[in-house]
Amino acid sequence: MRDDDSTHKRRRMQIAFALFLLLPIAARAQGKETFAEPNSALLFGNFRTSLYVVTPARTIELKNVTEGGAGGRFSVPSLARTLDRIAWSVDRVDHTEIGVYSVRDQAWKSFADVCYAGGGPAAFSPDATKIAFVSAMPSSPVHEVCPTTDKTVLQILDLATRRITKLSCCGWALRGRLSWSPDGKEIAVEYVPQVGLGQIALVETDTGKAKTIADGGYPSWSPNGEWIAYFDSQLAKCFLVHPDGTGMRIIRDGEDGFRYHVWLYGAVWSPDGRKLLLNEETGDERFNVVMVDVETGKATTKTKNGLPVLDWAPAN
Repeated sequence: MRDDDSTHKRRRMQIAFALFLLLPIAARAQGKETFAEPNSALLFGNFRTSLYVVTPARTIELKNVTEGGAGGRFSVPSLARTLDRIAWSVDRVDHTEIGVYSVRDQAWKSFADVCYAGGGPAAFSPDATKIAFVSAMPSSPVHEVCPTTDKTVLQILDLATRRITKLSCCGWALRGRLSWSPDGKEIAVEYVPQVGLGQIALVETDTGKAKTIADGGYPSWSPNGEWIAYFDSQLAKCFLVHPDGTGMRIIRDGEDGFRYHVWLYGAVWSPDGRKLLLNEETGDERFNVVMVDVETGKATTKTKNGLPVLDWAPAN
């Protein structure tokens, strides 16, 4: 049964990806700002204008990424493993929205108004049926999904029912990213205590129970489940740690060669969990993207002064 389910899932992903490439949406030749990887779809972002889905065949430009071009702070998007949707959190003047770019409709749609005090990272579940996100509660309970005032809450949006479940309160970071475990049973997210530095916490999706495993932020769970990548509080070092908190090691130290730069947007895993992509800030929204082999630690610069890479999904 598991083999049948796995085969069916791969087939659905192949069909979705084929439809994605056939859509009559804006495309352009791959430039020096991005790059492609075999059998993959990479998501790059220019948060003022567009997102780009880059495949070996072509680069697809998705314009008006803040829904009609409206202004607002744009959080890190998440590419569904079905390759047919992109989730994002964006702050408006008087509220925060969780939105999804639908490949079928070729448009951004708001799925939920999720409080009036600011949104943080969002991420698709492995089966792309739910979106986990962090949002800040307003100073007074003005919205039915915001019963806890002046706190940050980890929540889950069910895309089929549009039901929002408050999973865990409080102290979750509005910056960086969050990441689901491959089996969908836990979410890695940064916890910010009232005193001290940020910590990597794993939250159970059915109970909301949390445990901390390391100090740092911007957690990213490997697709094979073996590692969680994260940054230190200075955004200068990238660490790896097993989900049980053991085996901690530095995979990339930015201070060795990039003392005045920082890593942003979190580590991006290859679909097989063997490589990481890291965004090294070089200027205003310009980045060097470095690929690191997890086993050997070998680093390869993929682009210089280009766009940040935000997600990496298999296309076969």
